[in-house]
Amino acid sequence: MSLEMDESTSSTKEKPKFHQRPFIKAKDTPPLGIALLYGFQQVMVCVSALLTVPLIMADSLCAGQDIAKLRQTLISSTFVSSGISTIIQTMFGMRLALLQGTAFAYVPSVQGFMSQPENACNATDKDYVPQEVYYGKLALLQGCLIASSFVPMLIGATGIVGKLTKLIGPLTVSPLMMLLAFSQVKTMVDRMALHWVAVVQGVALFATILYLADVQVPIPGLKNGKFHWYRMNIFGQYPVFSTTLFNYGTFQYLFAIITSWLFCVVLTVFNLVSKDSAARVDRNTSVEVIKHSNWVEVPYPGKFGAPQFNAGLALLFLLSAMTSVFESIGDYHSAARVSGERPPPSHAVNRGILSEGMGSLVSGLLGPGVGMTTHTENIGVIGITRVASRWTMVVAGLFLIVLGIVTKVGAILSTIPDPLVGGVLASSMAMVVGVAVSNLQTVIFEDGFSKNLFEFQVDMTSSRNMGIFGFAMMFGLIVPEYFTRYPVSLGVGWLDQTLNVLLRMQMFVGALCACILDNTVGGATREQRGLQERGKVHAGSLNECTYSYHPVIMRVLNKIPYIHYVPIMPKDKKSKNKVDDVENSMKMPTSSSDDTHVRM
Repeated sequence: MSLEMDESTSSTKEKPKFHQRPFIKAKDTPPLGIALLYGFQQVMVCVSALLTVPLIMADSLCAGQDIAKLRQTLISSTFVSSGISTIIQTMFGMRLALLQGTAFAYVPSVQGFMSQPENACNATDKDYVPQEVYYGKLALLQGCLIASSFVPMLIGATGIVGKLTKLIGPLTVSPLMMLLAFSQVKTMVDRMALHWVAVVQGVALFATILYLADVQVPIPGLKNGKFHWYRMNIFGQYPVFSTTLFNYGTFQYLFAIITSWLFCVVLTVFNLVSKDSAARVDRNTSVEVIKHSNWVEVPYPGKFGAPQFNAGLALLFLLSAMTSVFESIGDYHSAARVSGERPPPSHAVNRGILSEGMGSLVSGLLGPGVGMTTHTENIGVIGITRVASRWTMVVAGLFLIVLGIVTKVGAILSTIPDPLVGGVLASSMAMVVGVAVSNLQTVIFEDGFSKNLFEFQVDMTSSRNMGIFGFAMMFGLIVPEYFTRYPVSLGVGWLDQTLNVLLRMQMFVGALCACILDNTVGGATREQRGLQERGKVHAGSLNECTYSYHPVIMRVLNKIPYIHYVPIMPKDKKSKNKVDDVENSMKMPTSSSDDTHVRM
């Protein structure tokens, strides 16, 4: 009797079993409704990141009272370029669900170049600036971006990227990314200091991220024809699948932007702030831009004039492009991991880098003025939604193209006040710092809700690695400050300009220092430096056809002589030994009670 009671008592205390949705893999074709839903979700995740760069670029181009119009133009062209680049990457490049967006690594290059005395902006948002002046600056950015975009395409098409990754590891990339974020502190403070409304945005952001992320809000609805209360985690950054219902979470960053933006609308409509306040949404003729902008307008090459060229700016863009390349390689492996695929083979990585170069070329032709890269936050969505189909990302790309062509959308988004732009930038840079730290010690949550898999990329207990990281960070802060106070003056105009811009860029100085030290200082193995084979640390399918093209296309390509020698072409023959190595590396303890720790 007592035994039966114990059993019944224990059974009542058992937690309900977790029912996971089927995982939709990269090569699967989901129903149209699922593809539309998750494609739109991916767009919502990246909106705040896509807005940051064009809003900052518009300020750097010094458009005066036309800044709202320029913002609308850059936002629209950014959406179109991002959509086209996403489709190219998904269908031709890596063939995984990867969303392409503006690369923030280009922003310090633009700011450094535009801060030179000959390019400095002395106009305010109330001054008239001829259109040909800021269009000319944008044409210069386009020309240099077009020139620099051929370098990623070249290293991708030739397979050189594999050689470069042997020299540049996490100890180089992490200081680079952290210094990239630190270099934007002044910009963030300058914008957020314009009005206290930035505090409202900060409160909304921290409230949703830290305090409301796990709160489930009751939402009325119907279930089986009857009234029912659904409990939804609407403040979660990504959708959450609970044990009782299918929840669609909204997104913290987007929620904070919308909340604070609507607050600014209220302040403007009821005239609670002065007419010249930075918190108003009707400044800089923004309302006139909304009224007079076309409903539909397609970006086209040559809109801002013939592309111009400057050797110094092209070199800066080249450095920014290489920064994005090495960051994207890590994103490719992360995407393969969360998608349940085998580690990406070399031909897929080569095509991915080639596709990013093509995306930057599209961006240079259409107008944003900065290159394209893989957005890390969208990879995290895949692990939680369990939808890795490339078709959902194609849908996301189409959504972005439509949003860019409907220019009224860009006109409305251009009304975001400057203090909120500073907040958006701050939240984006917070994510960059987080990714930089994770490059040194990464924690991966398998499928988003089950056991944890810990991956240690760099041995930060080593005094050698700690010293390199510390010296790189300090050099990246001290050297640019020195040359800001004491500029280089060799008497050669173009050389002085180039050196001053380079030596004042924190991310360039820090990354260069880290790369030299990491490759010349002994005392650590490649594994301790974080240069181990990334593909061996996560489990996935060994079926390489995910990274190949449709069988019909492959049969046509295989008939071309010597096509297999091209570095971007999928290979039919696979080394059994390599497959066995990956299979052995994927053998992990099956105990569900303990977390699995992998020490690299």
